[in-house]
Amino acid sequence: MRAKDGAGKRIRGWLACGSAAVLLAAVLAGTRGHAAPVHSARELSSARIPAGFTAKPTPQRLARGRYLVAAVAGCFDCHSPHEYVNKQWIARKGLTGAGQIFPPHMVPFPPGSRVVAPNITPDRATGIGSWTDAEIARAIADGVDKGGRPLFSLMPYASYHALTTEDLKSIIVYLRTLPPVHRALPSTHIPFPVRVDLNPATALPPPARAPAQVRRGWYLARMGGCVDCHTPILANGTRPASMVLAGGLHFQGPFGDVFSLNITPSSSGIGFMTEGMFVRTMQTGRVNGNGPHLNPIMPFQNFRHLRPGDLRDLYLYLQTVPKVRHEIDNTDPPTYCPLDGERHGLGDLNSAPSKKGPR
Repeated sequence: MRAKDGAGKRIRGWLACGSAAVLLAAVLAGTRGHAAPVHSARELSSARIPAGFTAKPTPQRLARGRYLVAAVAGCFDCHSPHEYVNKQWIARKGLTGAGQIFPPHMVPFPPGSRVVAPNITPDRATGIGSWTDAEIARAIADGVDKGGRPLFSLMPYASYHALTTEDLKSIIVYLRTLPPVHRALPSTHIPFPVRVDLNPATALPPPARAPAQVRRGWYLARMGGCVDCHTPILANGTRPASMVLAGGLHFQGPFGDVFSLNITPSSSGIGFMTEGMFVRTMQTGRVNGNGPHLNPIMPFQNFRHLRPGDLRDLYLYLQTVPKVRHEIDNTDPPTYCPLDGERHGLGDLNSAPSKKGPR
């Protein structure tokens, strides 16, 4: 039975919501077999990371770095091996930050492909223990490895390029404290170049003259990768600037076959959510704290550790982004959607792109 308009439909849709920091699925879902030159990280290079860049350890930086890595950016989601048990992603003990070769079901590339998140523990032989602070900083924010070669664009350095210098130093300080794990991994290998769209138009700037809370919310959304998962990738491999945060990205895995939802303040997005409802949903992984469980593709396991003030700032920022009418419901029968070119619940309620702009 088709869901009816209103908050009830939106709540049911959150039951199978895909979101935020799972950039792997976002990038791979967007390849669609198109071959093109891989994005060059040198396009993002910045003089703010000189050769003499150092991150002096302090208790404040250690605490801030731990918070950013574990709760905001979710670095260990990719850089640690996990198992899917009882509808939860469980990290393998003793391998935090030790990297992984992504399982085949998460990498729909041609046979012979191998996608690897490297070891980022301070092991000198197989991790980043022999890297300088400047080399680590350039990898995170500029997307180049120790030898200056561009990293595979799966690494979300386009988002991390916006890190403040202090936060970048804090992350490095924290990574230096991880237990070193000797875990040698091969490099990523793709048989042909893959199109990875890093369209700068999808990186919404904070609203002009926005309050400090909204600017902080924008920063958290950027570091958490909200755009990466909640913006669709079209058949030509691009992310439309008119659909930023409007949902429609396809995810498949042991968690099911789902689409990310619209998180703009539209009536078809999170316009029905109050600040309190949003915070309770993110803290508990259940809609409004006592409703349906979010799908495990949504990394609420990380975001539930965000401070209440940061969650409020994130909510306030999301209320400022352009409203986009894009109906999605993962519990309804799939129908063709002319906006994202996919087949998902309520797809046929959406209209083809209009020059009038979002509704």
